[in-house]
Formats: sequence, structure tokens, C-alpha cells
Amino acid sequence: MRAILTFGASLLPFLSATSALHPPGGQTGTTIEVLATGKHEDWPPDFWVSRKGLTIEALEKSGQLKITIAKDAQPGPVLVRLLGQKGISIAHTFVISQQEETLESEPNNHLAEAQKIEKIPALINGRLQKKGDTDFFQFHLKKGETLSAKLDGYSLYSPIDAFLHILDPRGYELAVASDTHNLDPHLVYTARQNGMHTLQVLAVTSKASTSIQYAGDENSVYRLKLSLGKPSSPPPSAEHAELSPTKVLNVPSSLAGIFKLPDETDTYKVKVSKGTSAHIHVEAHSLQFPTDTVLEVYNGEKLIKEVDDEDRNSPDAGYLLKSGTDTPYTLKIRERYGNAGENYNYRLSINEPKPSFEPTIAKDIHEAKLEKKLEIKINLNRKNGHKQPLKVKLSGLPEPICAEGLDIAEDTKEATVSLTIHKDTPKGNHPFQIHISETHEKAFEQTVTRSFQTSESRGDYLINETTWLWLKIPKVKSEEETSTEKK
Repeated sequence: MRAILTFGASLLPFLSATSALHPPGGQTGTTIEVLATGKHEDWPPDFWVSRKGLTIEALEKSGQLKITIAKDAQPGPVLVRLLGQKGISIAHTFVISQQEETLESEPNNHLAEAQKIEKIPALINGRLQKKGDTDFFQFHLKKGETLSAKLDGYSLYSPIDAFLHILDPRGYELAVASDTHNLDPHLVYTARQNGMHTLQVLAVTSKASTSIQYAGDENSVYRLKLSLGKPSSPPPSAEHAELSPTKVLNVPSSLAGIFKLPDETDTYKVKVSKGTSAHIHVEAHSLQFPTDTVLEVYNGEKLIKEVDDEDRNSPDAGYLLKSGTDTPYTLKIRERYGNAGENYNYRLSINEPKPSFEPTIAKDIHEAKLEKKLEIKINLNRKNGHKQPLKVKLSGLPEPICAEGLDIAEDTKEATVSLTIHKDTPKGNHPFQIHISETHEKAFEQTVTRSFQTSESRGDYLINETTWLWLKIPKVKSEEETSTEKK
């Protein structure tokens, strides 16, 4: 048995092709057994966790882990990686809760086999184990009670687009829930009668497909949270003094909006002085509302711009308005599909654009070779005219390592940091971070991020990005080891 914590660096042996942890979460103050799915080589592994609170042990059987969650562990999602000489696993999300949790119990694939849930609130860790799988859960509701059923699957990186169906005591379908701000469903239902109700969990694949078959495999894990009472959806807070939409808005200003009626369009006036600019941002998905906003900007009667997604990584509407007049512009905001209701909120923010930069990196795992340069490319993502020279600082790397490219010239769009590994540099897998700042006295510092969002992503994950990168320094094989491998 091997126990490794968790926070910081380790030198380690093994590679896993794991794709999921099941269950994908647990309660503070408990110890649980967890399956790391996939094929494993050179068991046991060592581990890394993005923050304190978890201790992980590899059990004797390949793929079996024991996770101890500290009583004072901070609730919420954390990243977990399995590490070894042959490589580093993908980043898994493990969710820490302060609520008692239970496991889905098979067989529960049919209404007659529904798993009984004795009390609500309940938090169930489940898995759709194969194609065609579906899970049923049964519980008692009183007439007038409101059930909130919220599922996290896609947001845990599961390859599923899940649906929730609620059935009455006779087995007739009452309501269905699908997507919210991402592919995960949230069902809210008020019981019309006393009796045993059944909740069905099913899914299709999260990737675009013509297949209508129910999806499932060993990696299709989910967490299902059941509670009573109508969930509250407070409107988004305004960053500035909130202004009435009937008045002309100035820069800066912000306000909270809601679509109460289907196909509603909200109209605002904003004054942006001639020769200046304003960044107009309509936030909804980033605030975890299902609203899909469309922004239209008018100069008088003329449509200047219609925008839905500000860029590839942002599903919210945004636009940089460069003003050519002192006459107020007109903003029109609508829900793309005409949806409305108490959850269809948004926040409109109008701010003066300030020069900034948001450094990102395409790869989180980098493999070095002895006494050869490893080039790490960083996209600086300069915005709003940012041109300042920058400097790079590395943290977490072992010594000795020679780093070059730490000074970035002004107006550079992409930086390259080169690392040269010395023969005495410790071998293994090393978590590290890259920090970039301006060079003047009051400079602010940004840590380079690696996004988990891809062109196939369809909404937010519980963790969308990480600042932790990895340097893999493989052990140099001896002549004897190389000869043995050839044989």
C-alpha cells in the first residue's frame, strides 16, 4: 500500500490511462474507496491534489484507491492526478461536500428496480455503466412539496449529456429537465399528490452524434443532489451603483436584468463620449444562469453589431464599442431562443476598457530531455492596447534548471520560455507555475492558466482551468535496462 499526499511536488513511478474517479466525491471527515477507471501500468501510483484536505492511498488491487477527506477540508471541487515514470494522468475533478453521501446501487435499470431513497436531502454518486443504462431512484413526496434535483456529470468531465425524468406514483412522466448553463440538468417539480415518486437518470453522448441510443461507459459518472424547497436564484449583483434602465447609462455602470416574458427584448440607452471606448458585457452563463443572450448595438436606427458569444471561450455576449458620437447608443438584449422565467437572469456591465493581459498555455504537461532545451510557448492575450514589457517568474521547479526568455519585449504577442535540464536535476514529475508581470513598480502579476475548455466543450465544468503545469523529467535508462527491454 502506498500513501501520498497531495499538495506540492513528488518524484514518482507509473502511468495510468484513467479517465474517471468513481465515486467522484465524498463527505468531509470520511474515508471512502474509489475506483480509478482505465488501464493501469506499474501499480501502485503516487498522487497530487490541487489543495489540502485529501490523502490518497493506492490499494493492492489495480485501480482501487482509498481517499481520506479531512474534517476541515474546504468544500468544493479539487483536481487529482495520478503520476508515474511513464506519464501523468489527466486532471480529475473530485468534489468535497459537507453532506452525507450515498452510492447508486445496481440493479436499478428499471422502474420496478428503483433504488429507494429514504430521506431527502440526499447526495447520490452514480454511474451509467454501459450503453443503454439508465438509473431509477424512488422517494416519497407530499402534495405541495417542491423537489430540486440537480445533476453534475458533464461538469465532472463525464462524456454524457444527461436528462432527468420524474414519474408519478403510477409511473407516468410528469416533467423532464435537460441543459442548464451547460449540459447538466436541473429539475424543479412541485408534487400534485402524496406518494412515491421516481426520478430517472439517462443520457446521450456529450459529443454531437446522430445516435439516439442511451449513452454509458465506465467513465460516465455523476453526482445527483436531491433537496426539498424551491431553489433560490438571486439576481446577479451590480458592480456599480445600479441604475434604472429608463435612464441613459454612463460609463461605468451596471444593472441586473431578467427576461420575464417569452421573446422579450430589453432596451437601454448608453452614452459613450465621442473618441472614447466602452466594453459592453452581458453575463449569464458565466454566472451559471441558463440565459443565452444576444446583444445588438445601434447608432440611431442603424444596427452596428449583433453578437452572441464574445469569443470562442466565452458563451456570453460582449462588444468593444468605439464611439464616434456624443449621442447615446441603443442596446437591445434578448434571449436567443425566446426563453423566459425566474432563472433567465443576466448582468449588463459597461466599463472603460483598460489595457491588460491574460497569459494562457496550450499544454499543461511538458516533457524535458537531459541537457536539451525545452521550449514552453505562452500566449499573452494582450487586450485593449496593452504593449508593456513583461517579466517571467517560475515557481515550483526543482534545481538545477537553467531558464531563458524571462524578459518579454513590449508588444510581444507570444513568449517562449526555454528550460535546460541538468544531469543532477531530480527526475520525476514536478508541478510548477509561471507568473508574468509588468516591469514597473505598481505592476500586477498574472499566473499562466491552462484551460480545460476545448472546441468540443458545451458549457462550463466545475473547474474550467488550472494554473498548475507539469514538468516530466524521465529517468535515463542504463545500458543494462536498455538491453533487457530489447530482449
